[in-house]
Amino acid sequence: MKKNKIIKASAITLGVIAFLGAAGSFAFGGFIADKILHQNAGKDTHNNSIKQLEIWGYDTADFESRYNGTEVKAEAADGNKVPGTLFDMGSDTCVILVHGAGGDRVCTYPLAEEYLKRGYDVIAIDQRGSGNNPDDRVTFGICEKLDVEAMVAYARVTLGNSKVIVHGQSMGAQTTVLYAANVTPGTAGAADAVICDSPVPGMELILKEMFGDGDTDSFMAVYLTGTSKIFMRLAYGIDFADGDTIAKASGIRIPTLVICSDKDEVCLPEQVCAVYDNIACEDKAIIHFDSAHIEGVIDDPEGYMNGVENFLKNAGM
Repeated sequence: MKKNKIIKASAITLGVIAFLGAAGSFAFGGFIADKILHQNAGKDTHNNSIKQLEIWGYDTADFESRYNGTEVKAEAADGNKVPGTLFDMGSDTCVILVHGAGGDRVCTYPLAEEYLKRGYDVIAIDQRGSGNNPDDRVTFGICEKLDVEAMVAYARVTLGNSKVIVHGQSMGAQTTVLYAANVTPGTAGAADAVICDSPVPGMELILKEMFGDGDTDSFMAVYLTGTSKIFMRLAYGIDFADGDTIAKASGIRIPTLVICSDKDEVCLPEQVCAVYDNIACEDKAIIHFDSAHIEGVIDDPEGYMNGVENFLKNAGM
C-alpha cells in the first residue's frame, strides 16, 4: 500500500513538472514569437537604410535630388495599406522593389537608380514592420506577399502599366518568391516576371541559423524555433512552413530570375541555388556575382543590369 502511494505521488509530481515545463515552454515560445514578429520594434529602419547605403558609398541625398518620388498606397487583401514611392519615367513597364530585413524602401535606391536610368517606372515599397507600413509585424513574406500583389495590381490597373516586374532583395526576395507562388498568372495582381536577389531560404531555416549561431541542429536552435513555431501557429495562425522559400518555389508559374552572390554569408549560395532548382516555371534563369550579400548591383551595376535585361528580353519583355 505504501509503495503504491509513493508511485502515485511520484507520478503526480512528474505530471506537475511536465505540465509546468510545457506551460513554461509555451509561454517562452510566446516571448520569442513576439520578438520575431516585432524584430524592428524601437528601430529606425529608415535611418538604418541610409547608414547601410553610406557603408556602400552610396549618396542617398544625391539620388533624391535627381529623382522626384511621389507617395502611393495600395490596399492588400487583408486590409493593410502598403506605402510606396513612385518614380514615374513615363514607361509602360513598372518595377516594384521589395527591400530586405532591418531597413526600408530607401535601401533599394541603388537598384532603383539603375532601373530609372534605363527608363523604367519604379515603385519602392516598405515591407511590414518597416518604414511607414502600418503593420508592425514581420512575417518573412507570409503576409507581406499580399502587399506585393496589391501594389502590382495598383501599377497595372490604377497607373496603367502594361508590364509589371517585381524585384526583391534578401528577405524581400523571399517575399517575392512567396508572392510569385501565390498568384495566378494573367490576373491583375500577377507580375509578368519576378527577380529574386539572394532570397532568404526559409523562415524556420534562417531562425534556426540565427538562434544556433549557424548550427541549425543545436539544442538552442531547435528549442527556440520549436517553441516559437507552436505559439506562432496557435496564437497568430502563422505557420513557418508557409515561409519555406525553397519549398514554396515549386509553385511559381511566372518567369523568374534568381541572383546569387557567391560570397554571401547571409543567404548561402547553395541555399539560393536550392531555391532556383525548385522553381517550377520553365522560364527561369540564374546569374552569379562575385559579391557579398545583395551587393552585385553595388559592385557591378552594369553587369548586374545587363543580366537582368537579358532575362527580361528572353521572357518577352
